[in-house]
Amino acid sequence: MRIVHQIVALFRSVFRNRRVDADLAAEMRFHVERDVQANIARGLSPDAARRAAHLAFGSVDAMQEQSRDERPGAGVREIARDVRFGARLLRKSPGFALTAIAIVALGIGAATAIFTVVHGVLLRPLPYREPERLVSIWASHDQSGARLFPPAAADVVELRQLPRSFEGVALLRAANLNLSGDGEPQRLAGMRVSSNLFGVLGVSAALGRTFLPDEEQAGRDKVVVLSYALWHGRFGADSSLIGRQVQLSGSPYTVIGVAPPGFQFPWAGLDAWVPNVLETGELTRQAINNYRVVARLAPRATIESARAEAAGLARRLPQIGPGVSDAIFTVDSVLDDAVRDVRPALQLVLGAVAFLLALAAVNLSNLFGSKATARSGEFAVRLALGASRRRLAIQAMAESVPVLALGGVLGVLVASWAVRAFVAAAPAGMPRIEHIAISVPVLLVSLALLVVIGFGASIAPAVHAWRSDFTTVTKDGGRSSTVGRTRSRARRFGVAAQVAFAVPLLVGATLLVRSALAVSKVDLGFVPDRVATMSFEVSRAKYVSDQQVSDYYARVVEAARAVPGVTTAAIGNRVPLLGGQSNSVSFDTPKGISEDDLEVDSRPVTPDYFATLGIRLLAGRTFTDHDDATSPVVAVVDERLARMVWPGESAIGKRFVGPGDRPGTIVGVVNHTRTATLESDPRPQMYWSHRQWVQNRAVLAVRAQGEAHALFPQLIAAVRSVDPDQSVYEVRTMPEIVERSLAQRRLTTTLLVGFGTVALVLAAVGIYGVVAYSVSQRMREFGIRVALGATRREVTRLVVGQGTSMALAGAVIGLTIAIVGARIMSSLLYGVSPRDATSMAAASLLLLAVATLASYIPSRRAAGADPGMTLRSE
Repeated sequence: MRIVHQIVALFRSVFRNRRVDADLAAEMRFHVERDVQANIARGLSPDAARRAAHLAFGSVDAMQEQSRDERPGAGVREIARDVRFGARLLRKSPGFALTAIAIVALGIGAATAIFTVVHGVLLRPLPYREPERLVSIWASHDQSGARLFPPAAADVVELRQLPRSFEGVALLRAANLNLSGDGEPQRLAGMRVSSNLFGVLGVSAALGRTFLPDEEQAGRDKVVVLSYALWHGRFGADSSLIGRQVQLSGSPYTVIGVAPPGFQFPWAGLDAWVPNVLETGELTRQAINNYRVVARLAPRATIESARAEAAGLARRLPQIGPGVSDAIFTVDSVLDDAVRDVRPALQLVLGAVAFLLALAAVNLSNLFGSKATARSGEFAVRLALGASRRRLAIQAMAESVPVLALGGVLGVLVASWAVRAFVAAAPAGMPRIEHIAISVPVLLVSLALLVVIGFGASIAPAVHAWRSDFTTVTKDGGRSSTVGRTRSRARRFGVAAQVAFAVPLLVGATLLVRSALAVSKVDLGFVPDRVATMSFEVSRAKYVSDQQVSDYYARVVEAARAVPGVTTAAIGNRVPLLGGQSNSVSFDTPKGISEDDLEVDSRPVTPDYFATLGIRLLAGRTFTDHDDATSPVVAVVDERLARMVWPGESAIGKRFVGPGDRPGTIVGVVNHTRTATLESDPRPQMYWSHRQWVQNRAVLAVRAQGEAHALFPQLIAAVRSVDPDQSVYEVRTMPEIVERSLAQRRLTTTLLVGFGTVALVLAAVGIYGVVAYSVSQRMREFGIRVALGATRREVTRLVVGQGTSMALAGAVIGLTIAIVGARIMSSLLYGVSPRDATSMAAASLLLLAVATLASYIPSRRAAGADPGMTLRSE
């Protein structure tokens, strides 16, 4: 409490109008010159005598500057002189300067970089009119929203009947459009949207117009709004394009507008928007297509009131999802919905940076505190000669400004590089990545953090200056004063605090590393090596019937097989780790499930799909060319589904009723593969013959004899040889797909491991600095111990014990913080508990080992104390 009262008194005195005796500078010069002459008389050279006097009394020039009257405006000039004086001190202590600047740069650089990402992704408002009123609506099984699925078109009609909650409700779904004519065929990432989407978002066309209500009708829907980037890139920003026709998926579409620059709803990379035409039966729930739904809240509505009214609507509806009768609507802001998947990781990294920043501030405070302690004699002499405590405290604080300024500038430069590296390494599909850039709000936050760090670092030297006492310093050389013991305790507390901040970072990094290792050991269920893939979508304007589509797929597979270097080729609607398609299937004689209906991941495939992907056949057979539309429906299931439905029995020959109420027979069992990510595995899988269940979206997969990526040009040419207007996209190898599924986890792990490493280094520097300073102050004690018979090992053990005891105390506090905050990491871990004892023990032992090493280095100096020199000095 005494220190707190002194800090309060210090800052009160800053604003008082005191005057300093103008003769102090002359008096100080007199004392310095007298000390110089005394040193010369003792045999020192003039240069050595003057250096010794300046070490005892401080810089005469600085004293002269400090002795001027505190006239109006003099305070600013004095602070400027103090800053210049601090810069001169840095030049005289390059090691201290580099260490302090590096600490500031690391802390501010990390904080600026991560806050840039958080601001761009989580905090920056959406670029729409009144974005806080925009909400996304999903269906869910419970209030927690643990599993969300898209509502149906009939649900949107019902939601539009809630005018107290919603001013407008729009629906949209993804669409792959094939742009042909006037150049190479190009796949466009498109959206089929209701005509009111742009109105709900409050967005107007940059050129032309958006959709009209009657353009949702069949026959009037062949209109398109292009993205600004596509208009510039493909059409050269030709304003005459409005009103002209372009070929999309084999049909002529009239370009009616160009979206404004940067408009990419609902995600980045979109090229075109076309009207959505509801299929027959969608409004009566006889046919259900799933849609993404966005709405604008009514003027007086809130998200909470909209949730309540939507929940009441859900209770009145017989069904709001495919095969679901007990679901509810969830209403969230569009921003929260967009960043749902990345928010936990970004919040974790932001918390890690907060710990790192606190660690840097404590470390910097210790550094400046030690520097101020070394100048205690100077402060005491100035006080004895009449300098005010306020003046000394202000100077001590101002001397940190050069370090903060240089470290802050360097930190922002480091942050700009780190942000570019983050954007380049960010996983594909990361939301709002285009908004990640250092901006004025980010720099203002960084400046505020710099001020906080500077204030914390300046407290210690200011208190040292304020509490300096000539009598105490000169009494017995100041070696056993109460003030010295208090300052030593403060430094030890600072080291313990650094360790406490470092431990949670190391624990988090250890947990993520162990999770990454667990994920890397997951059985994929297929062999990704030497497999190349590319996606395309068939134009139903060109291939009208299912038979034409399946024949087209067969020709593409034959053309791919003919490419030199290809061993097998196949087509499926998806390949592993690229998502799935949920369908409800019922079984005649289920043994392992309580309900007849089961949600499965459905995959129509060509016969060689399993051989191409390296999926092992466990029982029965796979598909043949004879499994066509005229043959009985057959299916292949994965081993998980076989165990779930018929535990202990063979699944071969079992009957089922699939989508469209088509009965069929199971003819084979294969390995289970991962559907979307390596961490999650929600549904078992069921495969169908591509001729018995035809879909427009397809992925061509080939297994190569050598390097798969070398075949891409020839494979694209093979697809074009079958249909010159066919575009392809997502051209990549299966190992690249596997790596992509790990990208977000790998990035988060890398960041936290980096922060943990920096924290470990800063903690080691802090422990080394405090122990080394303590050794330098206790050399007389160590000399006496050696003279009395202490061995080098005993002295070493004494010093190392001091450092490890500080680290141990901090580790206990840090582990407590890690245990309390363990729940924050639970959603980011796989195969390891957030309170895993092994990870916590490993992190603590690593930190204690580093603390021991950092303490051992200065202990060697203590063990080498010369007892003879100590006794002669006595």
